[in-house]
Amino acid sequence: MKTIHVPLKEKSYDVIIKKGLLNDISDYIDSKKEIVIITDKNIPLKYVKTVKSKLNVLHVLTLNPGESLKCFTEVESVINKLIELKVTRNITLVALGGGVVGDFTGFVASIYMRGVDFIQIPTSLLSQVDSSVGGKVGINTDFMKNAVGSFYQPKIVLIDPNTLETLEKRHFNNGMAELIKHGVIAGKELFIDILNNDVMQNIDELIYQSITIKKNIVIQDIEDKGIRQILNFGHTIGHAIEQHSNYGLLHGEAISIGMVMMSKGTTYEKDLLSILNKYNLPTSYAYNLDDLYEYIKTDKKVTEKNLNIILAEEVGNGFIKQINIEEIKKYL
Repeated sequence: MKTIHVPLKEKSYDVIIKKGLLNDISDYIDSKKEIVIITDKNIPLKYVKTVKSKLNVLHVLTLNPGESLKCFTEVESVINKLIELKVTRNITLVALGGGVVGDFTGFVASIYMRGVDFIQIPTSLLSQVDSSVGGKVGINTDFMKNAVGSFYQPKIVLIDPNTLETLEKRHFNNGMAELIKHGVIAGKELFIDILNNDVMQNIDELIYQSITIKKNIVIQDIEDKGIRQILNFGHTIGHAIEQHSNYGLLHGEAISIGMVMMSKGTTYEKDLLSILNKYNLPTSYAYNLDDLYEYIKTDKKVTEKNLNIILAEEVGNGFIKQINIEEIKKYL
């Protein structure tokens, strides 16, 4: 078992990484606490049954999968359902699933009755190494990904790497993009390990390293106004590509392309392409420059026609650079 403490004063929490953890879930969650599980139809039923059998679960809300879940209509629907079920402020919402489920559940928890407790049980690689940690929760609008949201920390994050055994290969590779990103910006050893070795041989350790990198950045800048933006390497262009594809590309796939575009001419460009090819992640995308630029102009990091972009001249040394929004076109 590996434990990472995220020190945020009264909002501190632990991330527990342990194979088989779902079977011991009551060791980490009070079995008397009233629970509502929020999950989606792609999550293997055996995971839901395991958690339900060991905790005081009042209800399981199983939602439709995919980015379309992250919208006002679905938020209102779930909140109305919680009210209908007479769920009180004493409830704990448990997000059992991937990044979309975690983002959605955390956002609902942050606004339901002005805030209730929630727990992250991420079952995809992407959610395990990235989105379950850091407290960013939210939903999309028609014009911007994650346009509406909160900074709302979970009570605990519980990671069972065994859940990756049922993950489709494409979705596993989707999560690898965030692992690779953490390597480029702040983890040279992690990057080299992923490039040269079979990650499944040491997946617990790689998840631990990836989360530790993110934690060390997040605790310096909870509200994403400074150094935390370094975690957006490849994301400004990647989010635009994700929206442009109407979410036909998965998040990690779009970020993969974004990282390539932000790494042209660097010392590690060749290694980055090799590592992305190793995990069947796309490295190019057909688009109209003006269309993509329109999405980028709505990026949350744009202020007074300036945009913070993330660059890394060498692996492990990412940095933030402010540019005029028009300058992003030279990377497209």
